[in-house]
Amino acid sequence: MASLPIILPVQEQAVPVQKQTGFTLIELITVIVVLGIVSVSISGIFRSVVESVTVTNERENLVREGSFLMERLTRELSNAVPNSVRISGNSSVHCIEFVPLKWNAIYLQLPLENEVSTIADVAELSDIQSNVFVPTTSDIAVVFPTQHQDVYDPSRSKQQAVVSCTDDGDGDCSTLDDSDSVIQVSFDDGFATTSPSRRMYFADSTTSFCMRNNSVYRHQDSINVTQTLYTSGGTLMAQNIVNQLGASASVGEQNPFNSVPASFQRNAATSAFFIFGREEERVTFMKEVQIPNVP
Repeated sequence: MASLPIILPVQEQAVPVQKQTGFTLIELITVIVVLGIVSVSISGIFRSVVESVTVTNERENLVREGSFLMERLTRELSNAVPNSVRISGNSSVHCIEFVPLKWNAIYLQLPLENEVSTIADVAELSDIQSNVFVPTTSDIAVVFPTQHQDVYDPSRSKQQAVVSCTDDGDGDCSTLDDSDSVIQVSFDDGFATTSPSRRMYFADSTTSFCMRNNSVYRHQDSINVTQTLYTSGGTLMAQNIVNQLGASASVGEQNPFNSVPASFQRNAATSAFFIFGREEERVTFMKEVQIPNVP
């Protein structure tokens, strides 16, 4: 007799229900607020760094521009005819003018006013490297200028126009073949007075530095009795200058140019004062220049 299979009951096992996870609204808001605070802080730091770099660059540009102007002005003033500096200005433009020195000579004999001769005996015009200067009819010679009028005004007879230059060799001043190294320079007329140091200065033009419209321009011109205030033209030397110009060259705390008159003890001294500015940045430059040559 066949046995019947035994069927055991199947036990049902409970499957655990997985609990769903996620962010609550409060958590999301908290994260957003934290991220906002971090981003604001980072942007503030970045903005500060950018502003710091910008300010540094602005200052460096102003310093570079001011240094160039002061160096150029100082170098040119140092090579000017003594006491040739004059300053003029109004509320729109201020100019400093001087006469660049072409050559500094020593004379042995000087013709004076009302004398028959107008010929000066001058030591040969050459330097230690045998570079020769030959005065021409476009040049003037200045002797013992104690005021700027002596340089610019021919009626004071401190300056005379060159007529010719010759020597005792082949007659050409450029060949340096004079037996006693003394050449003869002829002038329109005699001079008003001699120089205690026997100095004679040759020149043919003027140079002006003018500040207007927050910029400085360089001008060149012939030697004239009246100083010119240039309101246009010239070569741009510097920008971003914020000096407040006075109504005249002698009135105004921020005038860019100032001159101390000469005396018998010293030459005139010239000072330059510039305030460079861009936005909130300011850089000030001030320097005094003394012309080393003496009358």
